[in-house]
Amino acid sequence: MFDAVNAVLDGPYRPFASKPASAPGASPEAAAIRAAYIAALNEFPTKTATINSAYDTSIAGVPASPEAIADGIVVGDAAANAVLASRVGDHRNDPDLAGYTPGSGPGVWVPTPPAFANPQTPFLQFVTPFGYDDPTRFGPHAPPALDSRTYTIDYNEVKDLGRATETGRTAEQSATALFWSPSASALWSANVRSMASSMDLLTAARFEAIGIAAVTNALIACWDAKYTYMFWRPVTAIRAGDTDGNSETEPDPAWTPFIVTPSHPEYPAAHSTVGASVLGFYTVWFGTDQFPLAFKGNGGAVRNYTSVNEIHAEEGNARVWGGMHWRNSTEVGTAVGSKVGKFTATHLLKLLD
Repeated sequence: MFDAVNAVLDGPYRPFASKPASAPGASPEAAAIRAAYIAALNEFPTKTATINSAYDTSIAGVPASPEAIADGIVVGDAAANAVLASRVGDHRNDPDLAGYTPGSGPGVWVPTPPAFANPQTPFLQFVTPFGYDDPTRFGPHAPPALDSRTYTIDYNEVKDLGRATETGRTAEQSATALFWSPSASALWSANVRSMASSMDLLTAARFEAIGIAAVTNALIACWDAKYTYMFWRPVTAIRAGDTDGNSETEPDPAWTPFIVTPSHPEYPAAHSTVGASVLGFYTVWFGTDQFPLAFKGNGGAVRNYTSVNEIHAEEGNARVWGGMHWRNSTEVGTAVGSKVGKFTATHLLKLLD
């Protein structure tokens, strides 16, 4: 969508893939809608009827002459097809389980209760990021050893505060865990779109493109680390605490987390990685890490924040209090995500020289 709008409005930014020629007076709204339509048809071929219906409704609402709409459609077609061509071979359509080798033993991720499902989209670790080529570029160091002080402290914190019942977790901590419990990519993508909704079309298109790229790049970096290290989840570790060679990690064979554990390896925390990436982008965009942010979480509830560090802390806490993550993994995720988001923001869709 950005390349289409940037072309019609002759924006001063580097395109992602192309800047097609545009007839004078072409509708930028029509160009954006058409580009989104072409991309959606390509990515979701089984949803053709739904996509066609949404497109017809959207294009009918464009406040422009038929000629301007037709000219915008031409630009949208060209821009979308150039982006799709540039992403051929980017591994986004690899088989879901590509890159996954089952493991076992202390410290190693295995499918978790209650579903014991296959790991979620391990192929994502191979997808080419937006704005740079190497999915491993921002990979973190290995998780702590099972006999380390860091692991011991994290183990006992989650064992108490992250358990479903008989816990030291407060009502407010439980509410925070639930607030942040939906998919990180869904929550933060929605926040990017919400922030963009009050901007002019070109600014909004650029803001949303970089923001969604920050979400995607963070997931790629996170999944690369998750499937490199295959670190076990608290629900597995605490039930098998007598197998880890650490005398300070007492097992609890019946331990259950407050929130159901997602079906992928633990390290690093995806919520922290994705959130920090978007916040890294916001920090570059606004030139400060202090700004008001209304964030919509689980069930549409809204919380208001005033600083990046405030959100980093709460989102990390939520994953510990939910029983899905070790504290160290949330901190590492924040560090990785911040680097990803700031790099994406400073290398994608830049002003022309």
